[in-house]
Amino acid sequence: MRLRPSMRENFRYILAVITPDLTFESRDIYRAIAESVMSLYGDSIAAQVWPAVMKVEGSHVIIRCRRGTEQYLETALSAISLIQGIPAGVRPVRTSGTIRTLKEKIQSHTGKRDAKAVVSGITCDVIVDMQGRIDLKEKGIYHEIPRYITKEDIEDLNYDE
Repeated sequence: MRLRPSMRENFRYILAVITPDLTFESRDIYRAIAESVMSLYGDSIAAQVWPAVMKVEGSHVIIRCRRGTEQYLETALSAISLIQGIPAGVRPVRTSGTIRTLKEKIQSHTGKRDAKAVVSGITCDVIVDMQGRIDLKEKGIYHEIPRYITKEDIEDLNYDE
């Protein structure tokens, strides 16, 4: 049974950058965040914050928390000094009510744009970087499948942003 929008939990999403520019798995980042929140505030506040790593793209991380607890989480992120035993800091950049806004912010940092395209009758996600390179990803049942195209396909490619 789905809840009505007025009855759902309200969340906030925090975009953070890992420095130095390192890539970690989401579970390692979550462990560092959970440990930081627990050591700073204890179990009761950690249960109220309810942090979760939603997306990791390179050194950018989107983290979810309950509305009203953003300041606790931002402080805990700033206190992180190690991730999986490697010296690294997590710097909060922006807070938003939607993941989409933060994804757009990540794209402006990395210089990539997202779009959709139809190749041979199949709808694919398109990622265009600053150099004009195009990556196609076909949405599969379990994961994204990279698509490879020929010069003829590129000439017929109509992508819509």
